[in-house]
Amino acid sequence: MKKLGLFLILLAIIVAPVFANGQNETQKATGPRTLSVLLSEEPSSGDALSLILDKWAAETGNKVERLVIPYDDQITKFPLMAKNKDLPDLVATTRLTRLYPDEFVDLATVINMDIFEPQAVAIIGQDYTSKKNLCLPQQFTITNVYYNADAFAKAGITVPTVDKPWTLDELYANAKLLQEKGGVKYGMAMDASRARYDNMIYMNGGSITVKNGDSFAVNVNSKANVEALEKFIEWNNTVMPKAIWAGGTNDNPADYFKNGDVGIYFSGTWQYNGFYQDIKAFNWGVMPSPVGPNGPSAIMGGSGLAVPANADDKDLAIEFLKWFYEDSANFQEYLNNDKGLSSLKAVTYAPSDAKVAADYKVLQSEVSKVTDAFNVDEQSNWRNYYDNEYRDALRQAVYGSVSAKASLDDFANKLSKKSGWPLAK
Repeated sequence: MKKLGLFLILLAIIVAPVFANGQNETQKATGPRTLSVLLSEEPSSGDALSLILDKWAAETGNKVERLVIPYDDQITKFPLMAKNKDLPDLVATTRLTRLYPDEFVDLATVINMDIFEPQAVAIIGQDYTSKKNLCLPQQFTITNVYYNADAFAKAGITVPTVDKPWTLDELYANAKLLQEKGGVKYGMAMDASRARYDNMIYMNGGSITVKNGDSFAVNVNSKANVEALEKFIEWNNTVMPKAIWAGGTNDNPADYFKNGDVGIYFSGTWQYNGFYQDIKAFNWGVMPSPVGPNGPSAIMGGSGLAVPANADDKDLAIEFLKWFYEDSANFQEYLNNDKGLSSLKAVTYAPSDAKVAADYKVLQSEVSKVTDAFNVDEQSNWRNYYDNEYRDALRQAVYGSVSAKASLDDFANKLSKKSGWPLAK
């Protein structure tokens, strides 16, 4: 009996830690899990994505760990993270899925893609080299036009409507009238961004590239593009703050508009909430973008959410995405905080302010204006070869150091040489 008692004591001593370890593993498996999320900047207290992540954590009992790596640093740091198998579970990105498509989960295999606006998926989430959807649209933006309503009234100008937008010639004529009679310094202004200017080439029937069999050809110096740039140069010389596009200042044209110095301002939906908060000195609104000889144009962009294929807890990331997108109430809450356009068919931002609601109807109407030419340019990924150099070419022409044709010819030859694509005929 003594030997049996001693044996049972020894057995208990041996088994106890094993049993305890088993309990700990069980608790670890069923307890809170941590979702690591890669962001490009520290979120503000009112950041819509950060708020919805916190809501998910509170509802599920899980935790969120935010990993902030600046936008420009992500290109070099992400492949190193992949190589070292030290990846986040979820990534908020605008381009990592395009640069490193093999590193991400095809989310079309786990999420119902029918709930999304097709254009948002095509621009933000589509891998153009395949039919995979590596990134789900999160923040959905589009170019648009703002106007100073008080200046319009003073100059006796009627605001164009979605059903009856202005032509480019009507836009220019009214910009001159605003400058003469509307009490503004400049009839119109445009962000110093090729993504804003490129709407002009698409309206005029131009593009950066065109399809060439299974590849592409360089089209940036086409007759339509040269004509668009010549028109833009005329605008800068007469009704726009030329120094912004000629490279003579780093001023932000958004400040010009907020100060009441500009009658018509070409920018994007990301400006709306800031204008709503900051502009109190005059009445303003959103007008439909003009139409050119080839029709209207708008450029879509934004960011999305992606899941690295080799993340430690990619299943948790997918659980969050299902909760976020497939339960419309969760996405509605996010959208109400974001005050942006919706990438889901069944969800729209519905503000209580009647003026804001009217503005958002105009903003949403811009989505249908995204052109096939823009989609082809996006598919070509021409910016992988040159990017800022294109804007520099436009600036030189606006400044007047070279003609529109010479500037675009020079850039076209450089792009053709670096990409290996022929010049379009």
